[in-house]
Amino acid sequence: MDEAIITTSWDDGHPLDLKLAGLLKRSNIPATFYIPIDNMERECMNPQQIKEIAQSFDVGGHTYHHVNLTKVSLEEAEKEIMEGKKRLEEIIGREVLSFCYPYGSFNDKIIDIVKEAGFIGARTVKLLTRSTKDPFKIGTTIYARDLWFASHIKHSLDSQDFVLFRFMLRNKLFFKDWDQIATETLNFVIKNGGVWHLWGHSWEIDDNNDWGRLEEVLRQISGLSGETMRMNNSQLIKIYTNTR
Repeated sequence: MDEAIITTSWDDGHPLDLKLAGLLKRSNIPATFYIPIDNMERECMNPQQIKEIAQSFDVGGHTYHHVNLTKVSLEEAEKEIMEGKKRLEEIIGREVLSFCYPYGSFNDKIIDIVKEAGFIGARTVKLLTRSTKDPFKIGTTIYARDLWFASHIKHSLDSQDFVLFRFMLRNKLFFKDWDQIATETLNFVIKNGGVWHLWGHSWEIDDNNDWGRLEEVLRQISGLSGETMRMNNSQLIKIYTNTR
């Protein structure tokens, strides 16, 4: 993929997604919000708040109760995936096309259920990727949270994007903060092509007092040439599946 594509996605459906959506909207940056109907770990948006997000952004499935799909029975996993999709569609009044595996946990049987539910693709939490061969294993580039350098190295090697790996190594990005990595990899993708995909959680950005850092990254994206393609995850998946 020679052209550069910018996309962002945000998980868990916390009410702070509304604040995040405002920042994205002002910067004219597309996004997919992966929303469970109920989250057992923390507060989740109510139907009216979900509708508000859906007026301006893509909405994706994230199960009904935000469960780890590999730690429940296949019957329960199917129920979580199917009912989460159905309820989201009832709330927003349109089809929900993309899915995100809670905690990034999935296997081949979970992928089969996601396909059977009618999703056209699914996002993982794999980092430092610029492309994918499987629309049900969509990777990302940057997680909006500081990580231990060894985690970034592992993700980079797993992605097998050795051009990006050498760039990260040469510029000592494995040891930098997430917003610095985001800015430098963004410039790399603009020059070299591929997908630049930022993901995170609004609640985590708030916990880490990272709103200022996020706004600066969004400012960098907003300042890009108008010719740079920007799209949500569902639009991206359609490119991978040749259905645009």
